[in-house]
Amino acid sequence: MSKNEQDYDKASKTMRIFRSFAKPKTLVPPDELKQWIDALQSGKGPDGQAIKHVHYVFEDEQSADYNHQALSFAGVATEVGTKSRHSPFKPADGEPSFSTREDFGID
Repeated sequence: MSKNEQDYDKASKTMRIFRSFAKPKTLVPPDELKQWIDALQSGKGPDGQAIKHVHYVFEDEQSADYNHQALSFAGVATEVGTKSRHSPFKPADGEPSFSTREDFGID
């Protein structure tokens, strides 16, 4: 079973999604992530609020680590903690880097 709560900060236009999974190696469902990617691209959340940033906050480091690369690729921040106290996730192997040119072998 998983929990999913949201908190919107109007001043910074940031939506935080608080996620808890029964199994740490569980990915955020693709349709859910797509909703937030669309919100970032359009600048509007599902309820019409202005969106500049989306942060997923996981209760445990394992879930954050398992989801971090996919979220980073989508432009979504990863955090660890609770609704009242959370901080950016710092992966042991550093932040993933993406280069369209390099990834497709273009000089």
